Amino acid sequence: MYVYRDYPEFSWSNSRHKTFLECNRKYYHQYYESHNGWEYEAPEENKAAYRLKNLKNIPILLGDEIHKVIDRQLKNFLNGKSLFTEDDMIALVTKGLNKAYLDSTRFRMHWLQKPKRYQMLHEIYYGNGLSPDEISSAKTKLQLCLNNFFRSKTYQDILNKLEMHVLHSEDFQTFEVNGVDVFVVLDFVYKDVSQGKWIVVDWKTGKESEEDRKQLALYALFLSQKHDIPIEDIVLRNEYLLTGKSQEYQLTQFEINSAQVLMNESIYHMLGYLENPARNKPLSIDQFEKNSSNKCQRCNFKEKCEVLTS
Repeated sequence: MYVYRDYPEFSWSNSRHKTFLECNRKYYHQYYESHNGWEYEAPEENKAAYRLKNLKNIPILLGDEIHKVIDRQLKNFLNGKSLFTEDDMIALVTKGLNKAYLDSTRFRMHWLQKPKRYQMLHEIYYGNGLSPDEISSAKTKLQLCLNNFFRSKTYQDILNKLEMHVLHSEDFQTFEVNGVDVFVVLDFVYKDVSQGKWIVVDWKTGKESEEDRKQLALYALFLSQKHDIPIEDIVLRNEYLLTGKSQEYQLTQFEINSAQVLMNESIYHMLGYLENPARNKPLSIDQFEKNSSNKCQRCNFKEKCEVLTS
């Protein structure tokens, strides 16, 4: 049930943590100024922040659409329904991309009023549209990712394992750490009964990053705390769909503890930007420092910020 709040409830997630590290001013726009921006009588600065929060660039939108169609395919299999072909999945993702393009070009006024229902592409809002190179790159990436999905270790496991138990599939989950709600999105979690191991899968449509392992550690922390699964029984797997590479890890308790320490330190620093922690009321906007970098041009909120790079 929706309850109006002057300020959002405080919580923690890996994406929130990364935004906080990237730029405190972006963090303010994303998590505080945008709050209540969906309300009809909200101040214009809140409405604007809410609209900008919902911008997506082509790589992010493409990744989201690929995740959606993979989740549909997995649910089709688990529910005994007909499976999509690779061409079917490409067509579904392409349909999602085309809708975003049409929303951005023909239905701009609709997006201004309902930015959650309609979409706006970053490249169109801030630029001159999509270049032929951007369109070609997206098509190539889409084909590579879905081709590699069908050949991935996880999908082959699902098709061929005699016995498996699925715990989560593209689920938004929460657990509590020191009184703070922590949010995680689990792409796919299943138990390989023959091996007695729980497999945590994260589909990646971008390049490999040093942060990937840390993100998986948070998922392992969730499973150990929420479902009482021993750390030694958890296998973490990144499926890099752009290259077809599969990377597995089994973390130690020390690494899991380190993930919790990082989370606690991050929460501590976030709370330092609150005027009233009990209400999650932030300090004034000028207390949230701008961090000028080469990421400014790709930031959703750059029109609100005087730090613009060439």
